[in-house]
Order: sequence, then structure tokens, then C-alpha cells
Amino acid sequence: MGEPAWKTPPGGSDEPDDDSTVTVLLQRWVERPDGRFELKEWPPTLEDYLNPQLGDKLIQGRRHSELCLLLFEEIRGYFLPDADVLVLQDVQVQLGPGLGPSPDVTVIRGARDPDPDLDSFDVVKQGVLPGLLIEVISPKDSRIRHMDEVDKKDAYERAGIPEYLLVDPPRRTKRPHFRIYGYRLGLGKRYRLIEPDPEGRILSETTGLRFGVSQDGKRIEIFDPAGERLLTPDEAHEKAARETAARKLATQEAEARQAAEAEIVRLCAEIERLKKQV
Repeated sequence: MGEPAWKTPPGGSDEPDDDSTVTVLLQRWVERPDGRFELKEWPPTLEDYLNPQLGDKLIQGRRHSELCLLLFEEIRGYFLPDADVLVLQDVQVQLGPGLGPSPDVTVIRGARDPDPDLDSFDVVKQGVLPGLLIEVISPKDSRIRHMDEVDKKDAYERAGIPEYLLVDPPRRTKRPHFRIYGYRLGLGKRYRLIEPDPEGRILSETTGLRFGVSQDGKRIEIFDPAGERLLTPDEAHEKAARETAARKLATQEAEARQAAEAEIVRLCAEIERLKKQV
């Protein structure tokens, strides 16, 4: 059984920061009066989060970036055979006037133009809302945590996003394991906390995937509808390498058998030839 995901409070964590000196910063190139551009940085506001400018870069640390990339790659790898599903990482989703967030991971089914290289996703032009948004909480900045856990939840609820998942990374001394929880639109188009299954996993009905925490609490695990865990990129590479090696070995063994059988045929023919000469 996995780490009980439902132990995460449904929004509004009051755990103190492990390191209050670490904060999230927004970097943006700003045009100066002389026409040149200067790189500025500041703690992002809610407006910066919910309606960023193209080119904005959030500095949230290596662990946050690597976790977002890992989730994105696992989900994208699963949906690669399905041309109807678009998986985006840190791409602006234009949900309406003044609301164009860049979720850590976005999953969309049925877009009119499912181009993975698009700069932003406009729900009006594309004719469909994302089915699932995933945000990785920034654990060291209580102000940003509140935006993820409360402000973004409220904004996504108003926009009608069917499902919203939050991944809460470990907080070194306070809580050394992952937590995950999520919301799904229910009656009155209001978010309801998703109840985990008996194994502590959160079902995303829009994708068919289940999200949970490993038994040691050190990683997020994603499972397909058949219950198979999605492989990380490293695991997928290793599996592909093993399968390639196995095919190569099977080919070599088949060639060796064919050569041995041919040699046996040749020897038998040689023996028959010698018998006739006696």
C-alpha cells in the first residue's frame, strides 16, 4: 500500500518553512526608455502567476524543476501513441480575459490543433478546456504555497477545469515525504476533494491515470488503468536497452542455430559422399 495521500490537508498548509530565506523569483526582460532590454527579477504576484507574459521565467530551484519535468515526461510518454492528447509543461493556457496561467503540467484531450510546439494554448481557438492541471507546490515559500493551494484552485474552479492535482514535495526537517491531493468539479461546478482509493492513489477521471506516493515516500508514482506503473525516462531507456540487447541476442542465437544446422547438413552430405566412395 502506498503512502496515504489523503493525509494532505485540502488546501492552506500552515507548516512553517524549512528555510525562510529561499523564495520564488520571477525573471522578466523589461524594455528601458533607451530601447534596450534589462533583466529584472522580483517575487511574483498572483497576477504574475495567473496571467504571465511570454518569456517570463520562474526561479524555483532545481528540485522543483526536475520534479515538474519528470511528471511531464512520464505523462507525455504514456500519451505519445494517442494523437488526440496534448501534454504541456509550463506553457501558458489562455482560459479567459486576465487568466492565462502556465501550469507545471497540462493535459488536454480533443484540441483542434494538438501541436506540441505551440507557444500558448487558447481554449477559445482550440475549442476545448484542459482536462487536468497539475501544480507542484513550492514548499519553501508560504506566500507561493498559498497561491497554489488556494488562489489557483479558486481560479481553476471558476474557469471550469475538471480536475486539479497538487503535488507537495518533502520539507526536509518538517515532513520528509511527498503528499498529493486533488480536486474534481462536482455539483454546482464546485471543486470537491478527490477521495483516494484503498491504495492511497488519486484517480484522474479525465486521463484514466492514478497518482500516488511510493511506499518510502520519496517519489510520486503514476499508474495506468491496468495498474501498471508508468516508467521514468531512465527506466524507459533501460527497458529499451534491455529489449534491444535481448533482440540482438535472440538474433545471434538464431543465426548460430542456422549455421549449426547448415553445418550438420553439410557434414551429413559429406558422410554420404564418402560412403559412396568406399
